[in-house]
Amino acid sequence: MEERGTDLPVGEAVTTKGYRLPSPYIIHTVGPQLDRGAKPTNNEVQQLRQCYISVLEQAESLPSNTDGSKRVALCGISTGLFAFPTSLAAQIAVDTVSAWIAYNENTSITDVVFVTLAEGDYEIYDSLLAQIRQPWRLQDQQGLSTNTVQIEGGTLAVARQWLEAADTIVISAGAGFSAADGLDYTSKALFKKHFPTFIDLGLETLYSAIGFGFPSEEDKWAYYFTNIEMVRFWPSWSLYQCLVPWLKTSGKDVHIRTSNADGLFLANGWDEERLSTPQGRYSVLQCLAECRPDSTFDTMEYYEAARPFLDTKMQRLTDSSKVPRCKNCGGEMMLCVRGGDWFNDKPFQEGEKRWRNFRHDLLANEKQTVVLELGVGMNTPGVLRWPNEDLVRKGDGRVKLVRLGLGPSAMVPSDLKEEGLAVSVEGDIKLAVPWMLKDK
Repeated sequence: MEERGTDLPVGEAVTTKGYRLPSPYIIHTVGPQLDRGAKPTNNEVQQLRQCYISVLEQAESLPSNTDGSKRVALCGISTGLFAFPTSLAAQIAVDTVSAWIAYNENTSITDVVFVTLAEGDYEIYDSLLAQIRQPWRLQDQQGLSTNTVQIEGGTLAVARQWLEAADTIVISAGAGFSAADGLDYTSKALFKKHFPTFIDLGLETLYSAIGFGFPSEEDKWAYYFTNIEMVRFWPSWSLYQCLVPWLKTSGKDVHIRTSNADGLFLANGWDEERLSTPQGRYSVLQCLAECRPDSTFDTMEYYEAARPFLDTKMQRLTDSSKVPRCKNCGGEMMLCVRGGDWFNDKPFQEGEKRWRNFRHDLLANEKQTVVLELGVGMNTPGVLRWPNEDLVRKGDGRVKLVRLGLGPSAMVPSDLKEEGLAVSVEGDIKLAVPWMLKDK
C-alpha cells in the first residue's frame, strides 16, 4: 500500500509474490465489511461480486505453471469477522465465478478451489456446486442464424412495448454491441484478416492486444494505427445505422452511455452532447506521464502524419519520428482509455457531467424510462451493468431494464424480474434490435 500511495478500494484486487508461502503469487482484495447481523445492501452485494471478478482478472494476467495449469484458491471473502452472511456470500461467489468463466471461455485458469474454513461451510458450497449441472456455454457467433432469437418471443414483445411507451431511453452499450456489428474483440478470424503480421508477436485477437507489451514503440503504433485504419474504412455499420436513426427520430429524450472506446456512435451520426464514454476513446491520445492535465491530443493528427510511413503489407511504421510524442514533455503517449492508473479522464469529464445531470433528471420526474442494455458483459460490471440495475431500483417503478446479451450476461436480477422491472433477451443482438424497433 505504501508503494501504491493509496489504500486498495473495496472490490479491487492486487497481486504480490507469495514469498515463503507455498504459492508463487498471492492475490489480495478488499471486500465489504458489515456490522454483525446486518443485512447486506445492494451496493455491498455488488462490491462482493466485484471482488471475485477482480481476483479472477488478476489471476488471468499471471503466468501458468510449467505444466500449463493455473489454480486459484478462493476463501470466503468478507465472511467471518467481516460479517457477510455465509450462505449469501457463497451463492455470490459460485454465481460470479461461474458467470465469469462462461463469459471468458478461453481463460487460462484451469482450476478454481473454494476453500472452506468454518464448520458448515463445506456443506453450503457442496450444495451450491451440485446445482451446476452443466457449465454455461456461449453460442458461436459464426453459427448464429435467424433461429438464435425467437423473433416473436415473449421477452422481445415486452421489450418493444416498453420502448414504445417510454418517454426517456438510456442506451447502455458494451463490447457485445460492436461485436454484433462485426467488430468482435474475441474473434481470431477478424484478427487474422486485418492484423496477420502481428500474430508472430503472440497476439490472436483484438482483446489480447489490450495491455500487450509490444517489442518497440514503432510496433505499438503500427498496431494502433492499423486498428484505426481498419475501423475508419469498415464497409458499413448496419446495426448502428439501425439504432441511431431510430433514436434521433423517436421523439424521446435519449442519452447513450457506452464502455466502448471505438467512437462508433459518433461515427454513425450521434450527437456528442448526448453521449458519455467513461472508459475513454481511441480518438484521443494522452501523455503516459500525465505531465499536465491538458496533455491530451487528437489522435487523427498523429495518424495522418504517420500514414504515409505505415507499410500496409508488413504492417510496420517505417519512420520512428512518426511515433507519437507528448507535445508538452516529449514523453511516451498512449490511447486515452482506462487501461491503468495513468488514465487521464479530463477529455471525458463533460460527458460524465452530462450523464449525471441526465440521470438526476430522469429520477426526479414522473416520466417512464427504459434502460436498453446492449452487449454489456461481465468483465467490468461496475461501469454499466450494476449502475443500470441500481438506477432501476431507485426509479420507483418508473425505470425498467431491457438486457440483451448471450449466456449468463443476459441474466437479470431475480428481484427486478419478479417486480416486472427487468426483462432478459438472450440471442443475436443484430436480429433482436431491428425487430424491437420496427413499427407494428
